[in-house]
Amino acid sequence: MPLRRLHRQHEHVRRLLAAIASLALTAALLALGTSSAAAARTTARPAPQGHGTCTAVPSGNGAPKGAAWACYEAKPGASAPAPATARALAPAPRDDQPDPESPEALCGKQPPDNSTRLVYCIEKELRWIYYGPDQKEVIGIAEGRLYIYSKLKAVPHSNWKESVIVALDSKSDNIPAVELDLQAICTGQCSASAPLVATLSKKDEHVAGTIDYNSPVGPGAEALVQPQYHAEMRLLVPGTPLPSKNTDWVGPQIRCDGKTGDWTGCVIPEHMANVTIRRSLYRAAAITYEWAQNNLTTLSMGTKNKPLHYKKMTEEEKNRSRDLTCNRAPDRFVKDPSVPDDSCDEFPFAATQEGGKAGTQCVDILPQQVGGVWDVSNVKVLRNGNVKTNAPCVRGHVTNKDNVDAGSKEFGAAVRSDRILDGEAFQVIIAP
Repeated sequence: MPLRRLHRQHEHVRRLLAAIASLALTAALLALGTSSAAAARTTARPAPQGHGTCTAVPSGNGAPKGAAWACYEAKPGASAPAPATARALAPAPRDDQPDPESPEALCGKQPPDNSTRLVYCIEKELRWIYYGPDQKEVIGIAEGRLYIYSKLKAVPHSNWKESVIVALDSKSDNIPAVELDLQAICTGQCSASAPLVATLSKKDEHVAGTIDYNSPVGPGAEALVQPQYHAEMRLLVPGTPLPSKNTDWVGPQIRCDGKTGDWTGCVIPEHMANVTIRRSLYRAAAITYEWAQNNLTTLSMGTKNKPLHYKKMTEEEKNRSRDLTCNRAPDRFVKDPSVPDDSCDEFPFAATQEGGKAGTQCVDILPQQVGGVWDVSNVKVLRNGNVKTNAPCVRGHVTNKDNVDAGSKEFGAAVRSDRILDGEAFQVIIAP
C-alpha cells in the first residue's frame, strides 16, 4: 500500500478516537455535574426552624415511613410535678403543711423563683419528633419531662446530691424508644459524678437516679461553683442509630465555704438569708423586732428592702455591744416590775453592723399580751417616742428566756444554717 494512503488512514483513525474520547469525557462531566448538584441540593437542605435541634434522617435506618427529620427539644418546664413524681424527688413533709421548698413549690418555675437559699429544682419539657420532608407534618412524637431537685443541706459538708427523674408522658406507636444521656459538670472548685442514661419505651415510664457533687473548699475559704448540664437526646430505631443532638443549660450559682459554723457547707447566695422569729415562741421578743420594723422606718431594721448585715464577733465583742446599748449612762435600761425576769432585748441585734448603738438613741418599749394575744398594737412606748421614725434602735422589755432563745436558737442558728458570712445581708421575718 502506498505510504500516502496509509498515512491518510492513520489520520482518520486518530480523529475518530479523539472524537470518541471527547464524547466520553463530556458525558462523564455531565454525570459528575448532575450528581454534584444533587448532592448539593441534599446537603444544602435547611434544617427545620422552631423545632429545637434537628438532623436529617438517613435512608434505610429503620425510621418510620415518611420521616425526613429527627428533631429534639428540651425547653423550660412550666408545671408542677405530679404527686408521685414529687414524692420520688423528695419525701412529703410530716405535718402535711405547704412547704415552700418542695418540688411542687419550685419545679416548673423559672430562675430565680425555682430556688431558695438552700434548695433548687430544674424542670425541662422533652420532645423527640419525626417530621416529614415539608418540615411540618409530624410523623411520630414522644414527650416527657426531666426533673433535677436538690436540697443543699441534705448531705453533710460542702457536698450535695441531685435527685433526677426522666419521665415519658406519651409516645407514638411508630417510635420504639427514646433516650436521654445527662452529663453534669461543675465549674470552679467542684466535681460531679458520672453521667446518667435513661432509655424509655413505654408511656408513664420513668428512670430515676442521682448526681453527686463535691467542693473541697477548706476552713476559712469560700468558692463560687455552678452545675452545668449537657444532654444528648436520641430516637432509637431498629436499624442504624440516628445521630443524637445536644442541648446545654446551667444550674444556679452556688457558694461553698468554710467560714461559718464547725463544718463546710453550701448555699445559693442569690437569695438573701433570713432569720425567722415566731410570735408564738418568742412572744415579746418577736413583738419588739416587729414593732421596730413597722415604726423605725428611716434606717435598716431587717426588712427585705432594708436588711441587716451580719458582723462576725467574739462573745466578748457581743457583750460589749449589748452593754453599750443597754447599760451605759445616762440612759441605762431600767427593768419593769410587770415583766417576769425582765431583760433588755436590743434590736438591731448586737452582732450586726447596725447594732451596738448608744442606748440614749433607742426607743424603749413595753410589749404587752392582751387577751392572750401578742400584737404590735398593744405596745406601750416608754421613752423617745417623739423620734421613733429616725431612731437607730429599740430596747424591749422581754423575759430573759425569750430574749436569749430568740438570739441563740434563731439568729445564731440561722447564721450557721443559712451560712451568713461576715458583712452579708439578711432579713428578719416575723411569723405567727
